[in-house]
Amino acid sequence: MENTVIMSTQKRAPLTGLPASAFQHPLDRQATENLKKIKGFDWLVKKFIEYGIERIEYVNHIGGAIRIGPRQMSRHYAMLLECCSILDVPEPELYAQQGGVNAYTSGHNNPFIVLETGLLQMMEDSEVMAVIAHELGHIKCGHVLYKMMARVIKPLLEMASNATMGIGGLVGAGIEAGLLAWDRRAELSADRAALIVMQDVRPCVTMLMKLAGGTERHAQWLDAEQFLNQARAYKEGLDQSMTDRFYRFMANRTTTHPFPVERARALDEWVNSPEYNNILAGSYSAIGQMTKTISCPTCKQTAEQGTKFCNSCGTPLTTR
Repeated sequence: MENTVIMSTQKRAPLTGLPASAFQHPLDRQATENLKKIKGFDWLVKKFIEYGIERIEYVNHIGGAIRIGPRQMSRHYAMLLECCSILDVPEPELYAQQGGVNAYTSGHNNPFIVLETGLLQMMEDSEVMAVIAHELGHIKCGHVLYKMMARVIKPLLEMASNATMGIGGLVGAGIEAGLLAWDRRAELSADRAALIVMQDVRPCVTMLMKLAGGTERHAQWLDAEQFLNQARAYKEGLDQSMTDRFYRFMANRTTTHPFPVERARALDEWVNSPEYNNILAGSYSAIGQMTKTISCPTCKQTAEQGTKFCNSCGTPLTTR
């Protein structure tokens, strides 16, 4: 039996003027503040920019991937345009590249999204669109610079240590731990962005279910409701004792993403919240006004007042 899925034709509401602060997960916000307080982090950000890692990644994708556009994988390009319209995000470049079940965003000055072929093969169209929306959520929230750093943190610290006669390596351990903790929590905000775009929790949950253990061959026997039941029981089952919570922490601490069941649980809770429903109703302008912001002189992106470096391009910021 062929498992054929047609993309939903529902009319999704655009959310013009939506601020990232309207949907940013509290754990993401807290982890970002903690990261900026780590001694040596600002110095490492400057080193990352000096080494030109963004340009290296960009050249690799221009030469080794397919640029998606109006006449190249146009179905996926249409998904990108709709996601950008709903989230009110400038259109980034979009690429398809040989690889596993994965997608990521790079380029803190000129962001681009990469969809790997394993993901494109396994996911239905609505799930691919949820992935694109998730990656746009990282751009919207100003995650891209730190996400790039998290992907290359180990070799970056080695280069910094060599360039400073070992001093960079001394401060690196704390930075690496803080950056990986932030990296996991940033995913929760991007998942919310996917839900805001899709305006339907099902493709967001089935996408996570396939990341957890899906295969193209067995997709027709997967059950999203059973996966949600597993997600609802997960936290309750592992919050019964301090020992269980410690084991959950240890299992998560070296990963780049929270477990898929944890992410599904978080979405399941948020989709029924007044916060989510207010966003869909367009009642989010006041949320963005609660936080004082400053504008980056280079890329014009906004950042919270007191931020030392622009999250999007790394430019030093001054506040008065």
